[in-house]
Amino acid sequence: MPVELPNIKKFKTSGNPLNFNDEWRNISIDGKKYTRETDTLDTFVDSSWYFLRFCSPQKKDYGFDNDDINYWMPVDQYIGGVEHAILHLLYSRFFMNALSFKNNDFKVNEPFNGLFTQGMVCHETYKDKSGNWVSPDELISMDGKKFLEKDKTHEITIGPSESMSKSKRNTIDPEKIIKDYGADSVRLFILSDSPPEKDVQWSDEGIAASHKFVQKLWGLNSNILEEIKKNHKKDTDEKLHKITNNFINKVTNNLSKFSYNKIIANFYEIYSDLNEIFNKEYSSKTISENYTKILICMLPVIPHYANECIELLKKDGKIHWPDVDQNILKEEIINYVVQINGKKRGLIKSNLNITEKDLLNLINKNPEIKKYLEGNAIKKRIFIPNKLINIII
Repeated sequence: MPVELPNIKKFKTSGNPLNFNDEWRNISIDGKKYTRETDTLDTFVDSSWYFLRFCSPQKKDYGFDNDDINYWMPVDQYIGGVEHAILHLLYSRFFMNALSFKNNDFKVNEPFNGLFTQGMVCHETYKDKSGNWVSPDELISMDGKKFLEKDKTHEITIGPSESMSKSKRNTIDPEKIIKDYGADSVRLFILSDSPPEKDVQWSDEGIAASHKFVQKLWGLNSNILEEIKKNHKKDTDEKLHKITNNFINKVTNNLSKFSYNKIIANFYEIYSDLNEIFNKEYSSKTISENYTKILICMLPVIPHYANECIELLKKDGKIHWPDVDQNILKEEIINYVVQINGKKRGLIKSNLNITEKDLLNLINKNPEIKKYLEGNAIKKRIFIPNKLINIII
């Protein structure tokens, strides 16, 4: 190094033009003949700047346009596996610094504003008696043990759960899973199993449970459509508005925090809440409007189900993410956490915006909490309105 590259006026071949330049490739050093290596650029050289090309995909005379870069870059959020942490991400940062070096037109130093590293999907590994990897599709279970399906006398050794890979043959055929359970069930299971930054442990029981829940949602949808047809004249109460807004608020917040497993918990909550509305009476308009908002919030997780249900509601116009009515969210009765020396000792249910004095009066009337205070002097109180009180004794 440095090696001076040949001046090629026109590319006449496909592939690497250096492979066809024998004069440059074949060299002599101290009378000994050598052939230069021509394949020297790693694929990461391309992936280290591809996002710039995305900003100007139609530009033919150069890789990108500076005005486009200044508008679109840096990337708001990067999501990738942990294996990208050093190679792709480090190289991308180097490229941005190199391109901006003594270049007033290129003003991007860092390529990504945010990074979220996702976990891997894992599965048990299997080996035969010869030590060869065996695919889950080749196995059959008998009496709690696994055997080769084509040779039921050949017991299989079960290894640790590892990231799905072709080399270890512990992958699941997505086409078969989607055929058996549907894409929505797969999405629901993968998101519900654990936080997205953690590894997902694949299990047949888990995917079956998710599929069962989607079927329960479909049954609920049929019941709601029947309830809409009843067309009650007026609403019994405001509860449906409250549970809808609570659901929108929770899903929106959990989406922004990448807490996808919590969103699935929100789905189970709303399923229980919606089953209760059949004990009340709500107008068709109230049910339809609230249920549509709930379905829209389900779209990122189970889009096929949610789209189908929205179509059955015969909704016209554009679909947009629902806003939260903060006034409805305000609870009149809430649970105040009571701590003694920083340790939770109980909950006091009371009105919103209760004063510290009134909360203390309620504590003194509660024998389960009062027993921790008897015979002790209160040195300090820390009161957080509408949340908790910490009494230091």
